[in-house]
Amino acid sequence: MRRRLLYILAGVLFLAGAALLLLPVGEEALGTLRNRERIEEFQKETYRESQGTAEEDIELKQQMYSYNERIYAEGQSGLTDAWSYEQGDLDLQGTGMAGEMAGYLTIPAMGIELPLYIGADQENLSKGAAVLGQTSMPVGGENTNCVIAAHRGYGGTAMFREIEKLKAGDEVKITNLWETLTYEVIKCIVILPDDIDAVKIVPGEDLVTLVTCHPYTQNYQRYVVYCRRMENPSENGADDTGQAAGGKGKNEEDIVPYDGVPFRSSKAAIRKERILTAAGCALLAALFACLLVWLAVKKKGGGRQKKKTGRIKK
Repeated sequence: MRRRLLYILAGVLFLAGAALLLLPVGEEALGTLRNRERIEEFQKETYRESQGTAEEDIELKQQMYSYNERIYAEGQSGLTDAWSYEQGDLDLQGTGMAGEMAGYLTIPAMGIELPLYIGADQENLSKGAAVLGQTSMPVGGENTNCVIAAHRGYGGTAMFREIEKLKAGDEVKITNLWETLTYEVIKCIVILPDDIDAVKIVPGEDLVTLVTCHPYTQNYQRYVVYCRRMENPSENGADDTGQAAGGKGKNEEDIVPYDGVPFRSSKAAIRKERILTAAGCALLAALFACLLVWLAVKKKGGGRQKKKTGRIKK
């Protein structure tokens, strides 16, 4: 009886350890699946709406353009850091967009597709990427800079965890209610959270700026990726000198210090986390295999003992 209890206890401990090791892997898979489902639903809804001429749809687009013009004229006076959880002041009530997806973000070099929301509050950032308040709406145009924030991993979903993979020339796509806009990475920098001027609108430019926490698992800097609208997405945006248009060459240093802010790469920390997870899963598999072998040997040995005991009784 005591031996059976020990077996049960060992099994429970083994399953608990397995759950702890596999939980992050399972959460990431579920997070990716949820994002895919949200994006597919958005695509279906957008297609249905495109079959008609919804007046509120046209009104919403014009409202976004007007908002972009106004914040540029006012100098984005209310711009704050994403992690202060300030909502943008675009009123979405009555437009069908309040709390809903405004589109989705596709970044092939990072292997992600994320739902895109308006207003970088805590709720939106927990579900995907979000447009920072007092920055341009994701519809493009001259004198715009749509600043998109996301966590460096949240609830098991990678989100912007792999942002350091981006380099000059990589594509970033925003699909809104009406079209897909394609941008090209031109520069990556690291700033302090209060360096708001670094993410403001640049006169004459059509930009998207990606922002996340840095270093990985920490929150005292911001990793910033500038992307410029591509006129012809079929081209790679490079000129005859091999330089990304308006940016730096792909063979140059990827990170540019901003106002002397020291930079420390998070690639090693992310790689270490992956190695530890893989090692833990391998160890778990080895222990499980050993357990199966031990049980098989135990069962075989027990059978022989019973057979031998039976012969003695005769």
